[in-house]
Parts: sequence; C-alpha cells; structure tokens
Amino acid sequence: MAKRSWNWQDTLLFCVRTLWVIFNGGSFLVLFSNASTKLLILIWFILLYIVPYLFYRPGYKKLHYYLAAETLLTGGMYLFMMNQFHLPAINGFICFPLITIAYVCQIRPLIWVGPFIAVSIFTMGIISAGKDYSESSLNFILILAVFYGLGFSLGRVTVINNKRHELIESIQEKNATLEQYSKRIEELTIIEERNRVSQNLHDTVGDIFTSMITNLDALPYLLDANKDAEVEKSIKEISALTRKGLNDVRNTIHQLSPNDEVKTLADSFHEIIEEFMNHTDTEVELFIEGNEREVGQRIKLTLIRCLQESLTNAKRHGHASQVRIKIFFNRDYLILHIKDNGIGSSTITPGFGLHTMKDRVAALRGTLKIESNEGKGTQVICTIPLGREEAISI
Repeated sequence: MAKRSWNWQDTLLFCVRTLWVIFNGGSFLVLFSNASTKLLILIWFILLYIVPYLFYRPGYKKLHYYLAAETLLTGGMYLFMMNQFHLPAINGFICFPLITIAYVCQIRPLIWVGPFIAVSIFTMGIISAGKDYSESSLNFILILAVFYGLGFSLGRVTVINNKRHELIESIQEKNATLEQYSKRIEELTIIEERNRVSQNLHDTVGDIFTSMITNLDALPYLLDANKDAEVEKSIKEISALTRKGLNDVRNTIHQLSPNDEVKTLADSFHEIIEEFMNHTDTEVELFIEGNEREVGQRIKLTLIRCLQESLTNAKRHGHASQVRIKIFFNRDYLILHIKDNGIGSSTITPGFGLHTMKDRVAALRGTLKIESNEGKGTQVICTIPLGREEAISI
C-alpha cells in the first residue's frame, strides 16, 4: 500500500464533509415524522461522518477499510433514502462521497475499484427506487462522472505533490550525505597532503642537513691545518647547500614538481650521487643492468626518495665510506639495490624516513627489504612492478 500523508486537500475535504453531513442530515430529518426513525437517521449520519475517518486520519491511513466504511454507511444511506422516497433528487446525496472515493483511489487496484463502487451504488439506487428514471438518470450519470473526475483529479494533484516532496527530501538527504562524504574526502586529502609534505621535507632537508653537518664537522680540522683555501671552499659548499635546501622547502610548500621531471631515472641518480659525493667525501658507484625504460613520475620520485634516504642513513648512521648502487630493469620489474660498507647493525629500528620509504613503495604495490649486520654494512632492496605502472603512476 502506498504511503499517503495528510495534506491540506485532506483538511479541505474533511471540512466540506462536515458541512455536507450537517446539510443533508438536517434535510433528511425533516422528511420523517416518526421519532424513532429520526433517531435512527441521526445515529446513521453520525456514524457515516465519524467511522470512515477512523481509518483515514493524520498518521493512520487504511484505504481499504475507509472505502468499505464509506460504501456501507454512505451508500447504505443513499439506498435507504431512494427506497423510501423514490426521488431523482436523492441522487445528489452521493455527489460529495464520490469525490472522496475518487480522491483516495489513486493506486492499483483501487484505481479500478473506485469507479466500480460508484457505478454499483448508483445502479442499486435506481433499482431500489423501483421507477423509470431513464432520462433523469442519464443526466445524473454525467453529473456524477464530473464529480468523480473532480475527486480523482484532486487526488492526482495530491499524489504528485507527495512524490515531489519525497523527491525533494530524498535529494536533500543525498546532498547531506554527499556533503559529509565531501568533508571526509577533504579531511583525508588534507591528511594525505600533510604526510606528503612531511615526507618530502624529511627526504630533502634531511639529506641537505646531513651534508652540511659533514662539512661543518670537517671545518675545525681544516682550520687547524691552516688550509684556508679548503676552508673557503667548504664554506661556499655549505652556503650552496643551504640555498638548495631552502629551494627544496619552497618547492615542497608550493607543491612544485621536481626539477628533474624531464630527466631519465639514471640522470637523476647521477646528479644526486655526484652532489652527495661532493659534500660527504663518500665513494658511490652506480651500475645499471638491462635496458633503461621510461618510468612514471610517481615511480621515479619514489626511487629518488629511497636513494636519498639510503645515502643519508649510510653516512649518518652507518658511517659508510663506500656505497654501491645497482638498478635492474626487466620487462615486469624494476629493482633498486643499495649496499654500503658501514658499521651495520643487528637490529634496525625504523624511523620516520624508513616508514616513509615503505609507504611510498607499498603504494606502488612494490616491496622494500632492508638487511644489516654488524660490521658488514647495510643493503636496501626496493622492487617495484612495472606492469601496472600506467594504472598507478601520476
């Protein structure tokens, strides 16, 4: 059963029904002289006024019960009056009830039940009158059809308004849901962007500061040896590193792409290695196996950050003097292998940098393996699938 809410149309029909009951009840009572008959008519009108609306009221709609009560009480009163007075004018009594019947019969199968009830009541009324009303009956059929059509049209307007309100409420509810979803996406985006910025700052600034600290630690020895030329060179290198770090921070804040976005992976690695060797006095070798192929910006950036973090850790924590780097290209995978001759460690406690490396590699559905032993240095193996590059690169 379709849900129907109480509308202003229902209130209007209820008010008109009240006036209809008062008018017809008063008109019918004066036609009888017997007190018991008048009492019966009075009780009947009270029942046909109240009982149908017991099943059709605000918050409670039982259309089948309403139609049954309306048909039995109002239709019964119509048949009783036709049987008593045999007057065609009695047909006007059912005009308003036909409006209410048509008004509520807006859904299947009631949409077909309503006209059947109307025709049945009218036909039985003509039969109970026992006289030939052929000409007047035709006129009343047209009049009753107009009243039924009026009620049906009013009901359609109500149904359409209800559907429109339901649609508006549904749209508002969906908009509220979308707004909540949008806020959640915005929060997740902000968190992801904060992580990205913090990762980039760690990768770039950490590498720069490691080089600066190495140069600063060497200054006292150069001063003691009176190597003024080397001191001046070292100070210039520190200044250049500081400026580079400032530019990297600015690029990160403004979400600029790396300056090496048009360079190949090998060219980018050579540049980072050369700069690292110049500022840390560490020997670094790079080997490339297989045919180098173009990789997505996201994969390239991830490998660059892994290289920077590994070099920084090799110098800062492992005190390495040599680092060997190998890049293996094949059809399905790209493998980055970094090994140093540092002091190594039997236990590795992942810090922010290692967590960042793992997150970056995992986002590309790759693997990151770190092995270290005391006195044997540390090696980092980063494996990234290339078969899904197009799907995950940006």
